[in-house]
Amino acid sequence: MQLLGKDGLKALIRLLETESDTYGPVLKRALADAIKTNPDEVQRVMEEEFQTSVPRTVLNTLEEICWEDLAAALARFAAKINPDLEEGLMLLSKFTSPVTARGDVNAPLDHMAAELRPVLLNAKNCTEIAAVLGHYFFRLQQMTALQTNLDIKDISFARFLRKKRGSSLCVACLYVCLGQRFGLDVALVDLAGRILVHMQGYTHRESLFIDPLDNGKILTEDDCRRYIRARYIEWNDEFLAPLSSRAIVRRFIANMIYVLNKVRDERRLNYLRHYLDIIKG
Repeated sequence: MQLLGKDGLKALIRLLETESDTYGPVLKRALADAIKTNPDEVQRVMEEEFQTSVPRTVLNTLEEICWEDLAAALARFAAKINPDLEEGLMLLSKFTSPVTARGDVNAPLDHMAAELRPVLLNAKNCTEIAAVLGHYFFRLQQMTALQTNLDIKDISFARFLRKKRGSSLCVACLYVCLGQRFGLDVALVDLAGRILVHMQGYTHRESLFIDPLDNGKILTEDDCRRYIRARYIEWNDEFLAPLSSRAIVRRFIANMIYVLNKVRDERRLNYLRHYLDIIKG
């Protein structure tokens, strides 16, 4: 592979500004190779060439390079026997922010876990744990679960941790990620389209549900059954089956597709549909 120097990179980027359907893919592969072999030099050239804003054609090319790399990373994630949820959430955050790294997810979770540790270690039962988490998330941290008019960025878990506002699925996953740090039996369930957090005691005698859309409201199984009856839906025990990491990642991708379908963004939709196929496969 030929290593492009500074002048070569500048020439490549200028060509990308006027790319045609014939040579565009060739130029994109050349830039992708340059990013992999010498990312720092590419960044320096980009900063020199475009001090104010990057042309749309160049930006599109950079995005597509990142999205294609993301497809390969999701394939590796899906191939694992028991894929790590935090890894999947970090990878999907790259779709809207390609520079997202594992630390952008791990570091804030570790910080919250350290703050919660003294209280959670002294909690007597699941109800106390759920109450502590709800108070910490929604009162102390002022986190907000958005219900409507979501932007695709609101579905990014890394951005949610930074902005403290995002989709209810982001909030639900926060319970799971922090719960796992304390060895808690916590999972997500799909109650006929309504995502809840399910927490059980060590002996499974104690069981409760948490609604991330209602400021962490604690529910019982009877509450869940009443919710289903009120909507004239036949009860199915699968409503309380824990969602796997793959299923949760699929739900994130499906939510992103739903948002982009509204604005008919076919360019990004094509990539997301491909990701969905990867995870399903």
